[in-house]
Amino acid sequence: MRLLSSTDFALRVLMRLSAEPDAHLSTDTLARELVISRNHLHKIVQFLTEAGLVRTIRGAHGGVMLARPASEIKVGEVIRSREQDQALVECFRRDAGACTLLPRCRLRGMLDDAKNAFYQHLDRYTLADCLTGS
Repeated sequence: MRLLSSTDFALRVLMRLSAEPDAHLSTDTLARELVISRNHLHKIVQFLTEAGLVRTIRGAHGGVMLARPASEIKVGEVIRSREQDQALVECFRRDAGACTLLPRCRLRGMLDDAKNAFYQHLDRYTLADCLTGS
């Protein structure tokens, strides 16, 4: 399974924030350290804020920080929230794509089971588990 680059960046942002849970890191600092364009980072931070994973503080001493402890944020939750609207294969699209094998095809069920197992496996891990020394 291949993750969207925005999912990868979202995980990187969360892991970086997890390394200093009491700090408010500026978007400039995050963009520079994670080698992400500021524009792309702003979109990711907005998504993470809407998902309740980070909070932002405005002002001179503001920045971005985790909304919950890293030990309470499951990796599966983060990935699922970013990837849930992505069709694994064409027949997973809302309109079922142009698949001519439906309803005889059993592959769709197998892939759906695998996708669910992928998320369930990642739900066993938290952001805290992603950092060395945690």
